[in-house]
Amino acid sequence: MAKKAETPRGATPLQIKEKREWNISLPPIPWHLLGILVMVSAVVAGGRWAYQSWPIEEIQVNGRLSVWQAEDIAQRLSWVKNESFFSLDPQKVYSQLDALPLVKQVMVRKQWPGTLQIKIAEDLPMALMNDHRLLSIGGEISDVPDGYDTSGLARINGDESQVATAVRYFRRVQQSLKQKELKINMLTVNKVGSVSLSLSNGWQVNLGRQYFEERIQRLGSLLTKLPQSKVESLDLRYGKGAAVRWRSTQEMG
Repeated sequence: MAKKAETPRGATPLQIKEKREWNISLPPIPWHLLGILVMVSAVVAGGRWAYQSWPIEEIQVNGRLSVWQAEDIAQRLSWVKNESFFSLDPQKVYSQLDALPLVKQVMVRKQWPGTLQIKIAEDLPMALMNDHRLLSIGGEISDVPDGYDTSGLARINGDESQVATAVRYFRRVQQSLKQKELKINMLTVNKVGSVSLSLSNGWQVNLGRQYFEERIQRLGSLLTKLPQSKVESLDLRYGKGAAVRWRSTQEMG
């Protein structure tokens, strides 16, 4: 009879397990890109802070002003004090001021840290057109600024279709009268283009609608030859002469 294998006596043998190695592949970290991202974020945050800081606190208006007042200009630009030095767009300020009547030239600049500097040049008014528009010395036509006193200006009256003609005639006659130390009080151009004048010496002059240049020269000659205080009106719509209406004795004083 076969014997059973005897179980070894003593400690139980230790079973050694095989060591397993785990290989996990991580993608390479682009440290240089990460650094750039952090820097950009810091710059953006700093820029936003700077953009909202340093408000515009002062508006300086300079220039030889007679139509507009520096205080009026500053008041119209009160909205800029809600802007910062960086957010304020000088072009927006320029566009607003350039659209004002009789403003000929505008310069806008920002001065660190919170000042807006404005320099304005005006185009002076020469005549009032149809009681609601201004003709400037530079030949521009614009609206009348609020509150502006037009009582000392010459008047130009005419149909809207004759505005360009009226302006041309006014400038030409005014140039001629300057040598005589006179000026136009009123110039009127009717629908058919006939021109009449009221002069500062009291003369009423009818130039008609033809031979304008020749009649202006004739007017200049008569201003030299006739006693101005005795003439009431002239009608120059004749070939080479004029119809003169004399003041009455009572009118002369």
